Amino acid sequence: MSASRVPELGGVGPMWKLHRYYLKEVGVSASITFVVLFGILLVSLVYRGISKAEGFSLVDAFLITFLWAVDTLPHLLPIALLFGTVLTYARASQDREITAIRSAGVSPRVAMVPALLIGIVFSIIASWALHWMVPRAHYWKYRVVAETVRSVLLQTGLMGDRFSYGGLMMTWESKDESGAWRDVLIQVRGGGTTGGPLGEGLFLAESAAVEIEDDERLVLVLREARDAVGDRRLPEETRISVNLREITEGSRRDEDERDMSSDQLLAEVARGVHDRPEAVRYYVAQRTCFALLPCLLAPIGFAIGVYARDRGRVLALVFAMIPIVVFYLGDFIGAHLVRATDQAAFAFLPAALLALVGTPFCWRLLRA
Repeated sequence: MSASRVPELGGVGPMWKLHRYYLKEVGVSASITFVVLFGILLVSLVYRGISKAEGFSLVDAFLITFLWAVDTLPHLLPIALLFGTVLTYARASQDREITAIRSAGVSPRVAMVPALLIGIVFSIIASWALHWMVPRAHYWKYRVVAETVRSVLLQTGLMGDRFSYGGLMMTWESKDESGAWRDVLIQVRGGGTTGGPLGEGLFLAESAAVEIEDDERLVLVLREARDAVGDRRLPEETRISVNLREITEGSRRDEDERDMSSDQLLAEVARGVHDRPEAVRYYVAQRTCFALLPCLLAPIGFAIGVYARDRGRVLALVFAMIPIVVFYLGDFIGAHLVRATDQAAFAFLPAALLALVGTPFCWRLLRA
């Protein structure tokens, strides 16, 4: 590669050729870097997906793995852009293309414009992902198994030969053609709250069947139920109602700000129904700050790549980690300041620190 690859400069048309030349290279490098990083992340999360979907299909495992990976999308986008930008302009600097541009009387800012344009595109994508897509993925990654269980219960009744809910456990010997269970044994612990009319104890029933009411409640219908250790007889038909959501969601996490899109959060604050309005403002501000990261990293990546002419691309990638560390360190400090002062504006501290550190670094190169 040499300076002869740079399009001949002079006039608006050739300037666009120069922009297109670097726009294509930066875009391809950033896209390849993103695909590689996303693939590595998927592989690293396979074990977690299989563990979460244990007992279910490979589709559920893949969906859980994919949702966990999507949750990191706003972090991968700026890093991919930074690495792609550094690699592109480190190569251009080593091949003396930046020197040729300077010799033609063109400011290095012209060569930086393609990286900044892609940074703007990445920021728009990150903004959409952070404010709308990622919250949904963050919510659903905890819901895949619960929804799968609920779907199985609704479509096929109970699974295996045992059913457990709270203090109630039911087993059976066989299942007849009508779908009813035969020779049922029921054990209820903790009083009659879980077992309904059964109360606490050990019970036998000739048969049991399941019904679904309003897609929300599962009703166990017992026939010829009796106390296994006593003489207490029960009605010919005994019904025990169970909430499906308590079965499938009993151990899931509660919904919080990270599971809701920014417009939902702000709407709750505007209506006065959210109990932590400052937390909402912080989350929305933090998402906006992270969405700005690609735009901030584009000129810094350009400068790192140009300055790495005699140091090699590997060392340039090492230097590229510095702005990433500065940004996340600012996010860590900003979060603590928000807790201490209750001022959501500190969510923008990472962007302010990155601009403060990056501006002097880029100024000397870009002012020419």
